[in-house]
Amino acid sequence: MQILISGGANSGKSSLAEQLAVAQSFQPRYYFATMQVWDAECARRIERHRQQRAGKGFQTVEVPANLLETISTLPQGGCGLLECVSNLLSNEQFGGSQEDPVTAILDGMAALQKKLDAVVIVTNEVFTDRVPNDIAMQQYLQNLGNINQVLASRSDVVIEVCSGIPICWKGASLFHEIML
Repeated sequence: MQILISGGANSGKSSLAEQLAVAQSFQPRYYFATMQVWDAECARRIERHRQQRAGKGFQTVEVPANLLETISTLPQGGCGLLECVSNLLSNEQFGGSQEDPVTAILDGMAALQKKLDAVVIVTNEVFTDRVPNDIAMQQYLQNLGNINQVLASRSDVVIEVCSGIPICWKGASLFHEIML
C-alpha cells in the first residue's frame, strides 16, 4: 500500500503521515529523513520532527539523496514514512549526482514500494505561489509537479492537508479504514 500526503508548510501533513504509518501493523517502521541541515531553521525543524515521532517505534534512515541506493540495503518488509519529496528533489537537483533527478526519485520510490509492505510519502504543495523568476526554480517546480503526479497515480490513497484538515482525493474508504 502507498499513501501520498501533500500540503503546504505547517499544514499538519507530517503529523498525519506519522499517524498513518503508526496505524500500519507492519514492522520494522522506518522514517526516511531527507532534510539536510543548512541553517538553524532546518535544525529546529528536524528536532521538532524527532520529538514528534519519539516513542513511535521509527528507525530513522538519513537519505538526503540516492534513495535507490539506500533502499537496496534494507531487508524486505515493514512500513516506511518518507519525509519529504520536495527536500529529496532539492538535494538531488541542486547538489546530487543525478543527471535526471525525476527519474532517480521515481525509481527510488518504486523500489521502496516493492521493498516495503506500506509506504507513506509526504510532499509539499508549492504550486499556488507565484511563478519564480529563476529558471532553476521553475524547473524545480516542474520536476516536483511531475513527481507528485506519478506518485499520486501509483498511490492507493492521496490526501491533501489544509490547516490540519485531511482532504482525501483518492482512496477515501481505505483512508477511513486505516484511521479507525
